[in-house]
Amino acid sequence: MINEDIDRLDIDKLNKDLLDGVEDYFDISKSNNTRKAYDKDWKDFVKFCKYTKSKYLPADYPTVSKYLVYCAKIQKLKVSTIERRLASIIFKHRESLHSIDRKHKLIKNVIEGIKRNFGTKPNSSQALSIEDIKKIIDKIDEDENILKDKNKSIARNFRDKTLILIGFLGGFRRSELINLNYEDIERDLEGLKIIIRKSKTDQRGSGSHMKGIRKSLVGPKYCPVFNYESWIKVSGIESGKVFRQIDRSNTILDNLSDRSVALILKWRAEKAGINSIKIAGHSMRSGIATSLAKEGATENEIKKITNHRSSSMVQRYIQDAEIFDNATKLLDL
Repeated sequence: MINEDIDRLDIDKLNKDLLDGVEDYFDISKSNNTRKAYDKDWKDFVKFCKYTKSKYLPADYPTVSKYLVYCAKIQKLKVSTIERRLASIIFKHRESLHSIDRKHKLIKNVIEGIKRNFGTKPNSSQALSIEDIKKIIDKIDEDENILKDKNKSIARNFRDKTLILIGFLGGFRRSELINLNYEDIERDLEGLKIIIRKSKTDQRGSGSHMKGIRKSLVGPKYCPVFNYESWIKVSGIESGKVFRQIDRSNTILDNLSDRSVALILKWRAEKAGINSIKIAGHSMRSGIATSLAKEGATENEIKKITNHRSSSMVQRYIQDAEIFDNATKLLDL
């Protein structure tokens, strides 16, 4: 039956439709951010190949290996970035139905050599502590109090305080924060119930999960719920994205980008007197995990908030929190 159906079809058209289908599935298999990174990486590889007069599609293993060395020695990229560059090349080749084996001896030996020579220590972002978060909120309130026209800054201040408090206490990824919709947040006597419809670990959007953000027991100043309700009130948001851009005339616009989350956090930290060199969007997520670990929270308790699937990253946060909890505390020095 299948053979008869194929016989009645134009074989060239069938092949084209199937290839188009493959490309469509490749397109939806990666997040927008990943696709952008892969496209940028691929352009750099193509530029390298043109300069060295090498074929880039399909590329041979010596060319890919030389490019990886170029990334390490000339561009001086981190190992993690070089590995992503390789993943981009492999992905682009698979899109065009070509094959590159990551385990090929040339690729494998070069990557291992780069790791030995340049190390694999991550250039991680700085984890924000609870004290840091309080300093940031205090500074925002302080700046607001000295302004002559408070109405000009009140919307931005409540947006930033809400973004930082919910981002920190919920262990959110930047992508999760910017994709939060008003309809995904439900008020409760104990706090906020927030539905995460899609996350980094669920690119297909096959399932959602809920996070609870508790009300503060010590007052409204650092309370994520109070600040959220204040932000919603002053912004007039009744549907759509919760966190939005605000222009220089204090007009509330459309969506906020994940890059904007990092810039807001960095700017607010700097104004609060916190060294912002290593502050990034991830600083809130790593901060809550490290803070909880210092307070004795278990791995499972931390994972329940951050929604990490693997234990390796959470264990790193726990190790960071316990770095000074060693035998030297027994010494009388």
